Amino acid sequence: MLVHENIRCQTHDYKTNNIEHEEGLIMTNTNHESNKTTKHSLSRRTFLKGLGIASAAGVASAALSGCAASPSSAADKNESATAVDAVTQRLIDRGIAGASLPDATPIAPVEPPESWDDEADVIIVGMSGGGLVAAGYLAENGFKVIGIEKQSTVGGSCRHACSFVNPFGGAKSQKEAGFEGICKGDKKAGMRRYQSDCGYSVDDSLMSTMFDYGGEACDWVVEQEGMNLVCLGNRWHDKDVVDGKQNRVLGFTNPIDTLEKNALSSGADIRLSTSAETLVFDGNRVVGVLVSDQDGKKYLKAEKGIILLAGGIGMNKDLIKAYLPSAYEGAVQGGPMPYHTGETFRMGLGVGGDFSGYDSWCCWESGIDESIAGGDGQFWHYFWHGERQLFHNPWLIIDQNGTRQPYYALTREEYAPLNPGGGMGDLTNSTRWMATVGHHVYNICDSKYPTEIFKKNTTLEATHDKCRIPLTDPAVLVDNAGLVSADWLAEVDEAVERGAVKKADTLEELAEMLLLDPEVVKDAVKRYNELCEKGEDDELAFPYDPSWLSPIDTPPYYAAIIGGQIGKTLCGLRVNGDFQVINEKGVPIPGLYAGYSTAGGFIGDGTAGGFWNGTMYGGVGSSLVTGYITAKKLAELE
Repeated sequence: MLVHENIRCQTHDYKTNNIEHEEGLIMTNTNHESNKTTKHSLSRRTFLKGLGIASAAGVASAALSGCAASPSSAADKNESATAVDAVTQRLIDRGIAGASLPDATPIAPVEPPESWDDEADVIIVGMSGGGLVAAGYLAENGFKVIGIEKQSTVGGSCRHACSFVNPFGGAKSQKEAGFEGICKGDKKAGMRRYQSDCGYSVDDSLMSTMFDYGGEACDWVVEQEGMNLVCLGNRWHDKDVVDGKQNRVLGFTNPIDTLEKNALSSGADIRLSTSAETLVFDGNRVVGVLVSDQDGKKYLKAEKGIILLAGGIGMNKDLIKAYLPSAYEGAVQGGPMPYHTGETFRMGLGVGGDFSGYDSWCCWESGIDESIAGGDGQFWHYFWHGERQLFHNPWLIIDQNGTRQPYYALTREEYAPLNPGGGMGDLTNSTRWMATVGHHVYNICDSKYPTEIFKKNTTLEATHDKCRIPLTDPAVLVDNAGLVSADWLAEVDEAVERGAVKKADTLEELAEMLLLDPEVVKDAVKRYNELCEKGEDDELAFPYDPSWLSPIDTPPYYAAIIGGQIGKTLCGLRVNGDFQVINEKGVPIPGLYAGYSTAGGFIGDGTAGGFWNGTMYGGVGSSLVTGYITAKKLAELE
């Protein structure tokens, strides 16, 4: 068992108000022992021969336990001379083998046991929004469903969102609201538009399916009994958020609870605090999952198939380094939530699945580095916390040489039809800041920040996700187990105490805390103050709004080292247009399906940092839509 020592985090139970503190995220790259006796242990040779292939020789066999080799007629004659299959070779060549990146290695499957602990038609791994949709859809259509979730509550990162979007339209409520979609129902025009945004690297069959089913998937969600979503054209918000009864923090709580309630009432069996250990493979088909819960390990059989909807890889530094190299260099915080550790992705690789979406991800701005010059060293902090809101704003932003860096808020108007209100310039900020020397920047303000921050015009009035404005009203903040409060100033003070935010009486002292040359900081502040006195930013190509120009002249001074925080990871298992996991030959692996964001390729390859959101339906929408598609496709094909 391997402990990823670089990541410390907290996992939260939002229903019981319990917080579990974990010293590390434990991930495995070997076969797991079971409390059931199998027919015989699954040796590498047995597993590979069950696939009709032979094992890789030498270093590949030793370094990548669980990676399959490709078919070779010569292999049966001379196993020691067999060639390493292309997938295994790519992993070795990129340094993922063995001890170099142990938490990125595939997790090998196990053979079926002599007896199963339980069985269902379909087992769904991951009960985020998409998992709940899949469970509800299949259960109401007569399938016996077991859904497993490693957290103690459902919803995953979807619960933390504000809304879900469908800028391409097609849903009934969108038509009723008069929203035609940005391509007015022209699917091919939509595909051309989307390809241009994604570097023309998205698989057409995958994209076509997303277009075909997007409208009806949104309809299915919106029309659920008890659902109280309001259509605002290109997006839906919970009515409590629209009416101001709840702010955006955990803004999708009510829809998630409704999806859970309806899935359960339809007969789905949802098992919380239950982790998938590895897949069960009979040599031809994925037939079940080995799980662990409070009672130990159990074998769960799936008669028709397994659906993986368990999130991404944004909290596994080994996987980030291997599959998202630009994030490894540029992101100072992981995410979107601390439980996105990538085990299901590794399980899919372990049964021969290919991957798609290499180096594709998006991020949020103003992640605060807590390792370079102080802080608690954690790789994840909640993006609504007070210190994040403080430095989510445009103060004096410089690189290590004192050069001012831009801040985009209401820019990139060409994306306005896609975004909830058009105020998503923060994604562009992250891209620009990560491109600076050192891959991060420095944001500096003074003691006037508690009042100056509310003068800044950084979001459109219509933008519901006003993530640059600190939380101040506890009456509209839902119970979140102490994850964030409305006392944002106290949270800034806490960040100062742990060293994440620097506070100093002089600019020289502040510079030393940031590990910068004091003269560089003093000169940058002087030039900026002169600009503020003029009241007009004539320096940057994308100038500061006059409301942002607040001079730095009243000590104590505050600063943080900031960069990107991983929002969504878009590298995952490769799926075809039917959302079946496929191998490197493009052949479906029988019995295995995957959706966002365990599956990858939704924004193609090499789309890093500044994409407007995580696929054509955004993060939550993509989870909901692909949950619906995977369930419907499995029901049709199996």
